Amino acid sequence: MATKNTPKRIYKDIDMSFKPNVLTKDIGKKFDVNAVKQSLKNVLLTQKGEKPFNPNYGSGIYDLLFEPMDYLVSSVMQKEIETTIENYEPRVELIDVECEPNFDLEQYEIRIEFYVIGVKEPQVYTNVLQRLR
Repeated sequence: MATKNTPKRIYKDIDMSFKPNVLTKDIGKKFDVNAVKQSLKNVLLTQKGEKPFNPNYGSGIYDLLFEPMDYLVSSVMQKEIETTIENYEPRVELIDVECEPNFDLEQYEIRIEFYVIGVKEPQVYTNVLQRLR
């Protein structure tokens, strides 16, 4: 039962690192904004066709990493990120998506600014995408 001083949890998910809780020895949990950020990471890094029985789930950004780096690919990747989030993450209201190519390091730096439904403050998720050799 929640008291006045206990924060109300909106979203809860298991921690994908699968590190056990020190006290309970159970799998760790992520709450609220951290659960949504973990979900964003999972949906963006899942390739289409990778999830059984749901071949359209995921994004196509992995395939774009192997295209020649330029600003056109960056804009296509940005649109792919926006579409993927709108389709598969209903807890997020997008504000802005930036995808900047770093030609020297051969990677894309993504920055997603969004609201989590039920949380007043805007949130930011950043990640660096690069192809593995």
